[in-house]
Amino acid sequence: MIAGKLVSAFETVRDRGPIIMLQATGRLARATAERMLGSRYLMRPIHDFQMYLDANDRGLSRSLLLFRTREVDHYVMLKRIVRHGMMIFDIGGNIGYYPLMELRLLGGTGKLVVVEPSPDNVTLLRRNLELNGYGDVPVIAGAVSDGVGGREFFLSSQSNLGTFHPIGSGSETLTGTTIEVATYTVPGLAERFGKPDLIRMDVEGHEVEVLNGMLDGVRKGDMAPMVIFETHLSRYGPDHDMARTLQALFSLGYRVPLVSSSSDRGAEMLRSLGYKAEMRVATDGIYRTLFSEIKTEDAILLICESGGLRTVVLSRADA
Repeated sequence: MIAGKLVSAFETVRDRGPIIMLQATGRLARATAERMLGSRYLMRPIHDFQMYLDANDRGLSRSLLLFRTREVDHYVMLKRIVRHGMMIFDIGGNIGYYPLMELRLLGGTGKLVVVEPSPDNVTLLRRNLELNGYGDVPVIAGAVSDGVGGREFFLSSQSNLGTFHPIGSGSETLTGTTIEVATYTVPGLAERFGKPDLIRMDVEGHEVEVLNGMLDGVRKGDMAPMVIFETHLSRYGPDHDMARTLQALFSLGYRVPLVSSSSDRGAEMLRSLGYKAEMRVATDGIYRTLFSEIKTEDAILLICESGGLRTVVLSRADA
């Protein structure tokens, strides 16, 4: 078991260079020693906060144990768009990595509501919020969708890959265990907690339903939140039509002010469409590049057809 985890970990670090590999090897050895002593949850400094990480998790916790960071491009984008006083809905809050970033960026102002469907993640999420002095932040054990009720959720061996859509990238990690998860909508949460200024989500393809669920609220003028989300090309298609959802948002005045490429290949695709790179970020064994003001037709192409984008910001043109 331990040998298998060692191999998997070294596969994770192989492209990061000798210095990073040495640092990660030391951290891996320490984590492995603690795990053998019976410590499942290990506390580590991450950015400017502390987190308990699950030594049994081969997903987000393992990455943070090895590298103390993850998805640096997403972090850079959050620093650009989070403003003091915002109401933020973090949908798919996992174990607290992004919620803690957002709380630090809010600087004691505004509010945060976190939604997470995986029971194990919810437990660790609450523990990490309390560890950093945010025990009063609302945590909803459930999911956001296009309707209120319940849905079958597929659990994964990696904490960040559970999904409502057991197809495409990441489906090989699913354990075969499912749970029934309570679902809410953005407008419903807004009635309860206040209208969101920003929605951050990484929901493994379910962003289609989250966005569809808030369309009526946008049409009625009740809300117009900025949205930052990770794309999941392999989970979009004719029966799960992200292009139609984006077209509906664009017809309501939304635009794409900021994106990060999925890789250097994605950056080349953006350059070929005439966009100028702003910032290249080393993260997760690859480089991602930030670009601004993507045309709506190009956004649909890159998100729904060709791929090339990792993280996308949507906002109203008048925001």
